[in-house]
Formats: sequence, structure tokens, C-alpha cells
Amino acid sequence: MNRFLLAAFLSFVGIVLFAQTPYKTYCNLIGDENSLKKGVVSVRINYGQEDLKDNKFVDENGKEIKFRTMVSAMNFMSKLGWQLEQVYNRIDQVDGSPIIIWVLSKEIISEEEITKGFQTKRMYDASQVHK
Repeated sequence: MNRFLLAAFLSFVGIVLFAQTPYKTYCNLIGDENSLKKGVVSVRINYGQEDLKDNKFVDENGKEIKFRTMVSAMNFMSKLGWQLEQVYNRIDQVDGSPIIIWVLSKEIISEEEITKGFQTKRMYDASQVHK
């Protein structure tokens, strides 16, 4: 009986130690208001990556995904489990154009889950180098 209890206890401790606790992560959807004049909004994503270059959404062929509005971009992200936290605007320091920023959050267990379901131009280019 003591061996059984010891085995059960060690199994329980092992499960607890290796179980990962979900945590909230954040990203920004950044929309360029100037592109709204063309009937689409150019959307970039910042999820904490080191290099923000080429961070527009692309499809499986590397072509930029164009959204008609920020809401359509949010609907895209909502299907991937992201939730809206906050919206604000700012002025681009380079060219003075207005920028729309939506802050999103998602519960994840590992960093790999952040980009699950989408890819950026940078991610696509990196995947093509390895082919």
C-alpha cells in the first residue's frame, strides 16, 4: 500500500511540475489610416518580435492580406483566439500620418501559440529560405 501511495504521489507531483499554466500575451494590430482612402487598410502586427520589418500579414503564397477595415482584421484575429483589449490612435513620427492601434490579448501555454494561424512577410521569407 505504501508503494502504491508513493507512486501515486510521485505521479501527481510530476504532472503538476510539468503542467504548463496558461498566461496572457499581447499584440498590436497597427493600421495605416492613409491606406483607408484606397478602400483597404494596411495592417501590421507587433507581437513582441525583435525585428518589426516585414510584419504585414501574408497568405500561403506570400501575398499581402488586405483588410477592408480594422474590424475585418480584428475578425481575422478573433478566429485565432485573440480578444480586443484597447484601441488608440497616434501620429507616425516619420511622416506625420495617423495610425490606428488595436491592442489584443490571448491566453497561451507556449510562445509558439502566438503566431499560430497567421504568418507575416518576414515569416514567409524565412520559410522559403529553408526549402
